[in-house]
Amino acid sequence: MTMLILGAHGPLGLACVRAVLASGGGVVAGVQAPHRLPPALQDLRDEYPGRLASFAWKAGQWPPLPAVTSAIIAELPIPPAQTDEADDPAADLRALTPERALADAHAVVAGTLAAIQLVTHARPARVLIQASWLGVTEEKIRGGGYALGMAYAAHLMLARTAALDLHRSGLATVVGNAGRYKLDMSGPGFHADIDDVARGLVAVLHACDPAIEPEFRDWRGAVRRW
Repeated sequence: MTMLILGAHGPLGLACVRAVLASGGGVVAGVQAPHRLPPALQDLRDEYPGRLASFAWKAGQWPPLPAVTSAIIAELPIPPAQTDEADDPAADLRALTPERALADAHAVVAGTLAAIQLVTHARPARVLIQASWLGVTEEKIRGGGYALGMAYAAHLMLARTAALDLHRSGLATVVGNAGRYKLDMSGPGFHADIDDVARGLVAVLHACDPAIEPEFRDWRGAVRRW
C-alpha cells in the first residue's frame, strides 16, 4: 500500500510521511513548486530505503505518478495578512478591503485546489483533505479576523464541495481537521504533539467509510460541524 502525501514541505505533511513510513507503508511525497524539497525527505529516504519517493510539481503540470492507494492533502497555507484582533472591536472591520479579503482567500485556496486536481489524476481509493475549523461559521464566537475567517471559510467550502465530487466519483473521502499542534517542546502544553496529530489523521483516513457522504472529522476521529 502506497500513500500520496501532498504538502510534504510543511511540518504536518512531513509528520504524515513519518507516520506512514513508521507503520510499514510506502509514501510518494509531493511538494508544489517553487518550494524546495525539504532535506528531511532525504533523511527519511535513507532511513526507509525503497519506501519513499518524492517529487516537485506545478499546478496544471500533472506529473506521472505510481499507483497509490490513498492520499492526504496537507496543503493549508497561512494567509499573509493574518493579524491579531485589535483592541478596538471595529478596527479590523473599518480596515478591511475586498482586495485584502480576496488576497487571503487566494493564498489559502490555490494550493489546496491544485492538490485536489492532482488527486483526481492519481485516483486513489481514499482521500483526506486537510481543512481548518476557523472556516466553520457555527464555531465563530468572536468578531475580528475578517480576512482570515473569510479565507478559511472559502477553503472549507472548497474541501467540502470537492469531497462530495470525489465521493460521487467512487473515492472514499473525508475532510480532516488537524487542530492545534506544537512543533517543539516549548509550545503550550495543551497543544497536541504533531506526530500524534499525523498518526490520528492517517487513522481517520483509513477508517473512512466509502458508503457514507464525506464528513468533517478532527484528528481524533470526532465529527465536527461544517
